[in-house]
Amino acid sequence: MINSFCYSQKGLIYYDYIDAKGVGNAKGQASNSYMAFNKEMSYYVTAKDSLERDDVKNNQTVIEDGENGGGSIYNGMKVSEQGDQVVYHIKKKTMWSNILYVKQFYVKEVAPTINWKISKETKKIGKFNCKKATANFRGRNYIAWFTTEIAVPFGPWKLHGLPGLILEAYDANKEVSWSFKSVQFPSKIKVNVKYMSIPSNLKFMTYSEFKNAQQEVIEKQNDEQKIMGKQYPEITFIPPKLNLLFIECE
Repeated sequence: MINSFCYSQKGLIYYDYIDAKGVGNAKGQASNSYMAFNKEMSYYVTAKDSLERDDVKNNQTVIEDGENGGGSIYNGMKVSEQGDQVVYHIKKKTMWSNILYVKQFYVKEVAPTINWKISKETKKIGKFNCKKATANFRGRNYIAWFTTEIAVPFGPWKLHGLPGLILEAYDANKEVSWSFKSVQFPSKIKVNVKYMSIPSNLKFMTYSEFKNAQQEVIEKQNDEQKIMGKQYPEITFIPPKLNLLFIECE
């Protein structure tokens, strides 16, 4: 599944994505992110090693994974060759995504409905006038700032469905957050709005299967902690929690 869609009106937006799960207040490592989009679909990617500067890539630690493509950690920042990706196609009402947590998870799902509540509150981000919207989605309470000056229903990661491009978004505790860097619309450079590629020996799981896989991760870590607890009884191990491991934690 590697195709490009070429429409006259294509855009490109850059974000900083901060993963501060378990810490909050956006006190985490920032990863470069971007989203390419046209009138019908969007392609978002972050945690991709080629997006990070060489001076960030110090003290590399390889994540060993013999199953389906692991990644690396640069100074606490997780990256992989392909990055974490989300593709959203409006007419197909479908999302494809992948996320690296020790191994790569590939998910295909019906595009979820996000029940946004748009408030009267506004602010300026860059040169754009933005409106505030809030919603509970996949276990977190999100605040998004969007502009109708770029009237496409896209945003970072799986956030979508507003009557304008999302320039900034974060959950209530700022454990995950996206801040605006720049946007080009129409884009002045070549933009690929594309489908994801997936290794030929793998297949996309459904979102329900992904939720089951998340629970398996929790159970595995619990079992490992029990073993470690017997070996080191003087140490107190904190049980793993879904909201500390994954963005989606419903």
